[in-house]
Amino acid sequence: MNQTISVIVPVYNVEKYLSQCADSILSQDYSDLEVIFIDDGSTDASGQICDQYAEKDPRVRVIHQKNGGAAAAKNAGLRMASGKYLSFVDSDDYLEPNVYGGLVRTLLDTGADVVQGSFREIYRNRTEEQRVSEETLEGYEYLLRFPKDFSCALLWNKLYRRELFAGVFFEEGHKIDDEYFTWQGFLKPRKVVRVDRVIYNYRKRASGVMSTPESGERRVLDCLDSTAKRRRKILDSLPELRQAFDENYLDVIWYLSGNEGSTERSLQALKDSLHSYMREKGRMFPPVYLWKGLAKLLLIPVPKLLALCKKTCMQIDLTDYFD
Repeated sequence: MNQTISVIVPVYNVEKYLSQCADSILSQDYSDLEVIFIDDGSTDASGQICDQYAEKDPRVRVIHQKNGGAAAAKNAGLRMASGKYLSFVDSDDYLEPNVYGGLVRTLLDTGADVVQGSFREIYRNRTEEQRVSEETLEGYEYLLRFPKDFSCALLWNKLYRRELFAGVFFEEGHKIDDEYFTWQGFLKPRKVVRVDRVIYNYRKRASGVMSTPESGERRVLDCLDSTAKRRRKILDSLPELRQAFDENYLDVIWYLSGNEGSTERSLQALKDSLHSYMREKGRMFPPVYLWKGLAKLLLIPVPKLLALCKKTCMQIDLTDYFD
């Protein structure tokens, strides 16, 4: 019986970190693995390192493709994956030792579709743990957590039954990926078990934050776009969940209006989105805690909003991040 975990690892110019990532996967206590490295047009030695692991370990498969971004790489991995279970690992991160065996046992013992663990954020000079509470969620309980718990949208802190994402692929061409994808596995009733064990180490890199004005603006626009698309799809499929996802949409618009990545273009997009929302039939009226922020966004001209944003937003200190 197929009990294989397909591990999808998108790879792009990570020669400094790739061996630690690969070793953490291949040394797991659970040996029934299909490890798929997708070399997304790397210009350093990453592609060769992938091939070296494939030569040494028959569980490793390598795809070399032209650079298309992380979403395109993950899609290539999804098309190749054949295991019963699915795991995603970013190639500059690494797993804790001996986690896959326990995660598979949890799925088998509980009949769950997904098991989620805690994770550790790795900075240059410190670490921070992001813990989850031990609990079991069924039906649409987990989908309703997405608006309030950022760890739900993360891709790599979970082990999935691969069937959750049958026919589902990443939307390509964006600065962010998980926010367009993960929730789509929960549009049907699911059982999710959360375990308070650190399973994953997430390396904080400068390339993953808003290190340039262009990347900051792109992240703001992508966050707005992904939240709007998620809300629309959920309202079409599950209208009974409207209140939670209407409120989440308004909350995201408000939050992004004061984001350090804001530009005139992104602030205008937020204004336009809020105006469109307020004209919708059947939409939820904004909750009291958002009135002041949303009124400011509607009424204050974009140049003044941008000036206020630049004045109040804290700048990210990139010295604490890896290259």
